[in-house]
Amino acid sequence: MSEINKPVITKEQAEAIQFLMSDGNDWTEDDILEHHVANRWFNEYEPLNSLYTIVLASALINGYEVEKTPEETVREYYEKLCDGYDRAQFHEDKGKYLLMKRSVRRTLDALGVQIAGINDEEGDENANDR
Repeated sequence: MSEINKPVITKEQAEAIQFLMSDGNDWTEDDILEHHVANRWFNEYEPLNSLYTIVLASALINGYEVEKTPEETVREYYEKLCDGYDRAQFHEDKGKYLLMKRSVRRTLDALGVQIAGINDEEGDENANDR
């Protein structure tokens, strides 16, 4: 049996679907698909126009995952840099660990990108521990 893969959609597309299907709205999955095939979406629903019908159908049937923003992707990478380090390994590889984190911060600074929890993090160079 094959595994069901949930489509990845944007945050705006997810919000449009959630609003359509929220309490107080009478939209069913069938209504959404029927409208999607026959009409264009406007206003806050406009992000749905860029979804293929089959992707929208899959999202409605199987659920979906919301695409990470570039900032979320970088923050996740940055936080995982030290994952898996036990205390002894951290002390042994401290220079490599600090260099990786510093490299991410300097790259973001060079690009002019600010990500809370990364650019504003201080003290890694002087840290004695995690």
